[in-house]
Amino acid sequence: MLLQIKSAHFRFGDVTIFQDVNLEVNEGDNIGLVGANGTGKSTLLRCIAEDLPLFEGSIFKRNGLSIGYLKQNADFDSQNTVYDEMMLVFAKHLQLIEQIKCVSDQMALESENTLTYRQLADKYHKLSVQADVLDAYNVEVKVKTVLNGMGMMGFANRVVSTLSGGEKTKACLCKLLLQRPELMILDEPTNHLDYKTLDWLETFLSDNKSTLIVVSHDRYFLDKLCTSIWDLQHQQIVAYKGNYTKYKLLKKQRLQTIEKQYDKQQKEIAKLQDYIDRNKVRASTADMAKSREKTLAKMQVIEQPKGDERPPKFAFSYTSEPSEYPLTIKNLTLGFDGKILLDSVSTEIRRGQKVALLGLNGTGKSTLIKRIASQNPQDLGKIIFGKNVRMGYYDQENVNLQSNLRVMDQLWFDNTRMSQTEVRSLLAQVTLGADDVFKLVGQLSGGERAKLGLAMIMAKDCNLLLLDEPTNHLDLPSREALEEALCCYTGTVLFVSHDRYFVNSVATKIAELDGGKIVCHDGNYDDFASRKTVVQTPLEKPKQTTYRNAKQRAEQTNRAKLLKQLEEQITLIEQQLEQLNAQMSQPEVASDYAKLSVVLDQINRANAQMEQAMEQWEQLQEQQ
Repeated sequence: MLLQIKSAHFRFGDVTIFQDVNLEVNEGDNIGLVGANGTGKSTLLRCIAEDLPLFEGSIFKRNGLSIGYLKQNADFDSQNTVYDEMMLVFAKHLQLIEQIKCVSDQMALESENTLTYRQLADKYHKLSVQADVLDAYNVEVKVKTVLNGMGMMGFANRVVSTLSGGEKTKACLCKLLLQRPELMILDEPTNHLDYKTLDWLETFLSDNKSTLIVVSHDRYFLDKLCTSIWDLQHQQIVAYKGNYTKYKLLKKQRLQTIEKQYDKQQKEIAKLQDYIDRNKVRASTADMAKSREKTLAKMQVIEQPKGDERPPKFAFSYTSEPSEYPLTIKNLTLGFDGKILLDSVSTEIRRGQKVALLGLNGTGKSTLIKRIASQNPQDLGKIIFGKNVRMGYYDQENVNLQSNLRVMDQLWFDNTRMSQTEVRSLLAQVTLGADDVFKLVGQLSGGERAKLGLAMIMAKDCNLLLLDEPTNHLDLPSREALEEALCCYTGTVLFVSHDRYFVNSVATKIAELDGGKIVCHDGNYDDFASRKTVVQTPLEKPKQTTYRNAKQRAEQTNRAKLLKQLEEQITLIEQQLEQLNAQMSQPEVASDYAKLSVVLDQINRANAQMEQAMEQWEQLQEQQ
C-alpha cells in the first residue's frame, strides 16, 4: 500500500467540501477522480500532495514515497530553456557519464601494469555498471521522445518563463513524465491536448510503472487508463473498481440496490410503527408493542440514497428546414499571422450531418469556424450558405457575452421576443437558477458561462450550429447532457472538440485538417481512429507504397534488406555486450587486470559498433 486516507474532512469556513473519507492507494492503481464542477476534486488532490492541510483526519504515506503533482494551471517558472529544464531531471545521469569519461581519459595516460591503472579500471567498471542500471546513455533520447510526444519539441529552445500558461502546464507535465515518481497526481492533464497527443500520453502512462490519481473530463482517457474510479458527490467519496464505463454501470446498480433496501426498510418501519400505535395502549398487547419499540430503536436506518445532482437540460430546435447543403466551402484559403493554414480547400456539408473538425493544435480548426460564423463579404463565393439557413454560433471564448450585464439581461437583450418568465425558465433549464440570474456575467465560472452561451443558442431558431469547443469548462454530467441534446437534434452541426468521447457520440462525419487540406471520413471517432491505425501508425509507414519507376522499387528493396541486416547486427552486438559485461563480473577476470583491460577494450569497440549501426538504421528508417 502506498497511501491511506483515514477519516479525512476538509472545509472552507463553514462550507464542508468532503467528510469521513476513507480510501487506499495501492501500487499499480490508476485512479480516476470524478465529480461535478465545484465538488472538491482539486482540493482533495492538494490535500494528498500536502499542498493543503486536512481539517480533520490523516493521510498516511509509505516511507520514502516519491510523489509528482501536476496542478491544473501549473506555476512553472524558470530561466532555462525547455530542453535544459528537462535535462535537469537527469543531472545525476549526466554527471555519471562525465565521471566515466574522466576515468577513461585518465586510464589512457597510465601504463596497463601499474597499480593506478588497475584502480582506475576497477572504478571504470563500477561506474559503467551504474550507468547501465540507470540507462544513462539514453537520456537525450528520453527527453526528445517526451517532448515530441507532447508536441513540445518546437518549444525546446524557448525559455520556460516566456511560455503561455497552457504551454507551461504542458512543459511541467513533460518534466513529471521524465521524473517518473512512484505516485503521479494529475489535475486535468488532458486539457487542450489534440487527439494525437492524447493517444501518445495514454500509451506512455499505460507503459509507465507509476501509480496514478488523475482528474480528467476526458472519458476516453479514463476508460483506457483507470483501474478504479473515486466518485466525489454529496461530500462523500465512493470507490468503484474498473474504468469509467464500468463505474457508470456499477454506480447505477449500487443506487438501485440501496433504493430497494431503503424502500423495504421503510415498509418494515411503517409496519412496526403501525403495530406500536395500535397496541401500546392495550394492556394485553402492551408488552408486544414495547418489544417492537425496542426493535425499532435498535434498527440501523438506511439513509435514502441521493442521486446525481440534476444536470442541465439542453435542447436545440428549429421550425424550417434549410436546403440540402446548408454549408459549402469552395477554394477557401485561410491564414493566420502570415502562415497559411488552409490552402484552397473545398468541402460541403449535407443537411442533418454532424461534422467534427479534427486536427493537431494550430491547424486552423477554430479559425475556420470563426471565419464561417463571421459571414464576411470577402468570402462571397467561397463560403456559401444554403437557402433558409439560420445559424447559431458558440465561441469557446464567449466573446459575445458582456461582463457588465446581469445573466438574465444578457439572454433577454439577445432575445427580446421572450418574456422574463421564459428567460428565467430557460436559464433554470441549464441549471442557472434563482441565485444566478441576477449575477453579473463577469462573475460566472467557466462552466456557468458555457451554459449561458449554449442557452443563448437554444433561444434561437437555428438549423445550423457552429460549435467551437462547447465542452470546455463543462463537467461530465453537463457534457453527457449536451451529447444527448445534439444526438436528438435533427439539424446540421459543424463542431470542434478535443473530447474524443463527445466526438464519438455526436459525429456522423469527421473532417480532418492536415497539411493545409481537409480530408473527410464518414462515421464517428472510433471509425476514424480504426482507419488511421490501419493506414498508418506512429511507428510504421503506410502498408502500401506507390513508386514512380523500377529504380525506386529497387532502392526500396535494398533499403529493406539493409535494415534487416542492421537489425540482426544490432542484436548480435547486444548479445556480445551482455556476454562481455558478464565476463567482467567473473572473479578470474575482475582480479586479473590484464584480462579486465582486454574485456574493457572489447566493450568500447562493441559500443562504437552499436552507435554506428544505430545511426545507419535511423537514417534508413527516415528514408522508408
